[in-house]
Amino acid sequence: MKQFFTKLVQLSHSITGQLIPKWYICFMYIPKDFELKDRELILTFLEQHPFGSLAVNGSDGIPALVHIPFTCEFEASGNYLEFHVAKENPIISAISEVNQGKMIVLGAHGYISSSVYTHVNVPTYNYEAVHVSGRIVRLTPQELKKHLSCLVDSFEANRENKVQMTQWPTDLIAAYMQEIVGFRIEIQQVEAAFKLSQNRNEVDFTRIIDDLNTRTSSDQQLAEAMKQSKCPIK
Repeated sequence: MKQFFTKLVQLSHSITGQLIPKWYICFMYIPKDFELKDRELILTFLEQHPFGSLAVNGSDGIPALVHIPFTCEFEASGNYLEFHVAKENPIISAISEVNQGKMIVLGAHGYISSSVYTHVNVPTYNYEAVHVSGRIVRLTPQELKKHLSCLVDSFEANRENKVQMTQWPTDLIAAYMQEIVGFRIEIQQVEAAFKLSQNRNEVDFTRIIDDLNTRTSSDQQLAEAMKQSKCPIK
């Protein structure tokens, strides 16, 4: 695996004369029918799905991964995702080596049975996926504390008995913050694939939604996502 990534970087250099940024080594294939380019919709999707998988390529070219919740910071100066990891997590050394990474965020997804089509065809799988790539910067202690407060508030927002960081003893917060490291990834490149049966005819599109609504709660979430997507193109 290490040799594969090394060869890929060398090939890029031989073609372009430049070393590609490490987060470009892995990219997402997106058929034209399913590519989402509306940046505002993508940012809204990130706010609604605040959990992702961060991939960082270390100096050896082998990706390090961590699964983490994040907060969205959309400002005039730029758009960022902020997160934290355990201080003992080896991904920190990979971040310090390259200062670049890719956050992978999944939304609704589910199996689509071809039994609902009006013609013979194979089954498929629908999904929403966004890849955010960019520079990663370490948060200051003050920024980390603000991030933690925003993270707790965002997840507690719809609860009756909300908890806030201000309720906790300062020594508890201080001790916890000694065990974690906060980061911010700048949204420099976005890839968004929303495969929601946009390539099906209207009758099949409707039948897929109806079928999903008879199944699990996650399938019903996919049905709702399909309703929000553009109309079938064929």
